[in-house]
Amino acid sequence: MRIEPVNKAYALEVVVEVVVVVVIVVGGGVEVVVVVVLVVVVVVVVVVVVVVVKVAEQRDNADSVTVVGNVVASGNIEGNISDAFLQVTWETIGPDCFGVFKCNVMGFDSYGDAVTERSSPVEVYEFKNFIHHLIAMSVGTQEKIQDMENFTDTEIARLDSGFQRLANSVKTSQSAFDARLDRLESRITQQDTSIDTKISGIKQEFEENMEAIRANQTFNEFRFGRIESKLVSRSDRLANVDMLTGSAFNWPSGYYALLQPKTGCPADSAFIGKSETYLKIHTESQASSDPADSHSSVFSSQTKSMMGSKKFVTLKFCETTAQTSKASWPQGSFCVHKLIDRPCPVGFSDGSVYFDTEDTNQDGDGINNVARAVIHPRLYFCCQKRVSANHPIELPTHSPFLLYRYGGECQAVQGMSVSYEYIQLNTEDSGINNNELTGSHPDIDLPGSSVIKLNLCYYTKL
Repeated sequence: MRIEPVNKAYALEVVVEVVVVVVIVVGGGVEVVVVVVLVVVVVVVVVVVVVVVKVAEQRDNADSVTVVGNVVASGNIEGNISDAFLQVTWETIGPDCFGVFKCNVMGFDSYGDAVTERSSPVEVYEFKNFIHHLIAMSVGTQEKIQDMENFTDTEIARLDSGFQRLANSVKTSQSAFDARLDRLESRITQQDTSIDTKISGIKQEFEENMEAIRANQTFNEFRFGRIESKLVSRSDRLANVDMLTGSAFNWPSGYYALLQPKTGCPADSAFIGKSETYLKIHTESQASSDPADSHSSVFSSQTKSMMGSKKFVTLKFCETTAQTSKASWPQGSFCVHKLIDRPCPVGFSDGSVYFDTEDTNQDGDGINNVARAVIHPRLYFCCQKRVSANHPIELPTHSPFLLYRYGGECQAVQGMSVSYEYIQLNTEDSGINNNELTGSHPDIDLPGSSVIKLNLCYYTKL
């Protein structure tokens, strides 16, 4: 016989199993069936029978649930089998509420055969048995509570002992901490006193220094005032010179230097300040067959000097320190000195001369922006040859000055007379002499094996 699950139900029922005692009495040939125990003084046969009693039923051909006894039931058998149900409720508690209940579903399987499926039994006990069970549970709970109370008392006693030990330890640690804190506070107080003393000393020293600075500032202001007064006076004198001489222009703009005659630098704003610099060249100091150091009379008598057996030629320069003029250089044929790390004025080309100075007990000195080094120095030039030297150019005429000759003739300058001048230096003449000329340089003669002769033009007002 196949067992198939129900696909379509046609009936749901709730049933209860009831125990029925059947007594069969043999006597006089009569059998009596009753639902109570009968005591008959005859031959008695007792049989216990389990009877299934229906409580409620829902069928597919009925609109409502059919109930038996004191129950209220509702159900649904339409649609899918998973949605079918039958619910039974007792409104009052009675003997018919207790027993073993089951739910049966009758229907058809996928082959159309009638099948029945049964639910697991549900037992409903009498109330008095539940009370006994509840009392038993209460007694068990009380025993557990007592056990927990006993355990809790023991744990509380143990924890209290531990807390007491911890409190004693904390108290001891607190005492030690307080002692350390007192010592630290004492040390801080001592250090504060020491710091206050040092700060007081620093304040006093600072006030003394400030007083000295204020005094020095007053003195410096006085000195600066005098210097400023001198500069203003010098500027005024230059203005007066321009007015008296009728010269209405300054030296051209650009960075350059002039070789200085004994009359000094031109009285011009371009050369105000630290414009007077120098280069002290150590010339040949041993016996030599070459021409000795010499110069024309426009140079100071201190141009040549000696220190022991050492011989020197000192060149002095007038370097531009301010760009007060916007005038450019006139076109002509002459040279001036180039300042180191500065370009030549527009229209000029640069060059240089290298002096192979005395090798024995080398010496030299200088403060300038014209030469690199004081031992074996190199002088730099800016030269132009754009117009014949015979064509007069305009330059300031209120002070004498020097230009380097370039191209064999002195440049003519309006309002000025010109004379040829020179400086001659005898450089190292033992071994190989390394005197050198590079680029655009003025007329420089190299007579003998070690002499350098600088050719210049000296200008004075007519």
